[in-house]
Order: sequence, then structure tokens, then C-alpha cells
Amino acid sequence: MKFLIVLMYSLLCAVLLNLFSQIQDLLKYLFSLGALYLGIQFFKKHDEKWMRITFVILTIILYFIAAVVYAFYRYLQYGDVPAPS
Repeated sequence: MKFLIVLMYSLLCAVLLNLFSQIQDLLKYLFSLGALYLGIQFFKKHDEKWMRITFVILTIILYFIAAVVYAFYRYLQYGDVPAPS
């Protein structure tokens, strides 16, 4: 059960960070603040060391997976890959 909680928090943070990296508007900073807020809330509620380490590592891994999935989607939809910002 605890791993599912870590997985859901990590997935949500990874999606927010992916939106932050893909949007080129002032709105992107709201996604960054949302990920930061979610991370702070996770660290407040869960003080086990393994949960915190797993949260950070899983968030990074899921962020890269989401970025690759978005690049594939962008390539299939538009025929180009987004330039790194």
C-alpha cells in the first residue's frame, strides 16, 4: 500500500515537471510550484527514509519516461521533435 502512495505522488510530480519543461509560457511556473508543493506535502506526511529516496528516484525516472513518450507523440503527430529549451 505504501508503495502505491509513493508511485502516485511520483507520477503526479513527474507529470507536473514534464508540463513545466514543455510549456513555454508564464503558466509553466505554476506547474513547477505544484510539483514543489506536492513534494513538500509528501515529505511532511512520510518520514521513512526509504519512501523519500524512492519518491525522488521514481520521480526522476518517470519524468524521463514521460519526456520520451511526449517526444514520440510529438513526432507521430507533427513529424518533428520538440527542440530542447
